[in-house]
Amino acid sequence: MAPPTPQQLNDLALDLQVELGKLDRLIEGLDSLGPVLGDPLRVDAAALRLQSLYTGIERCLVQISRVLNGGTPDGAEWHRRLLERMGQTTDQRPAVLAADTIESLQELLRFRHLVRHLYAYELQPEPVERLRLTAKALWPLVQADLEGFRGWLMAIRLD
Repeated sequence: MAPPTPQQLNDLALDLQVELGKLDRLIEGLDSLGPVLGDPLRVDAAALRLQSLYTGIERCLVQISRVLNGGTPDGAEWHRRLLERMGQTTDQRPAVLAADTIESLQELLRFRHLVRHLYAYELQPEPVERLRLTAKALWPLVQADLEGFRGWLMAIRLD
């Protein structure tokens, strides 16, 4: 695999900046929903936002993997393997996510899978509310990890 060009690194840094802004707005919306218990429409809205949160974070990881790893994992478990690989340093890049961040994101990944395979009315409000609160607390960690990685990108593109 050829090393990424400076333009690819610039594009990746910009793409990550854009995604982080979108994710930040998503978290604000998740927070503005308030507690979802007792309101099926809020449960549905929170579940959709939680699913979108993980999807957006994964979009960042896919972009990083494509530019710096030459592609993404394949097979049935590729989502889980991608997340795990982002905690590993490679010859091309430092670790993107801290181990604690990855552990917490695994719960969001499982939830996204659940949401995609259930009808909305089948979701239980208590786990959705718990995960809504978890996501609010997790976001600063994910944001810090991705911003730190973006800082690394900015530094190497100037070398």
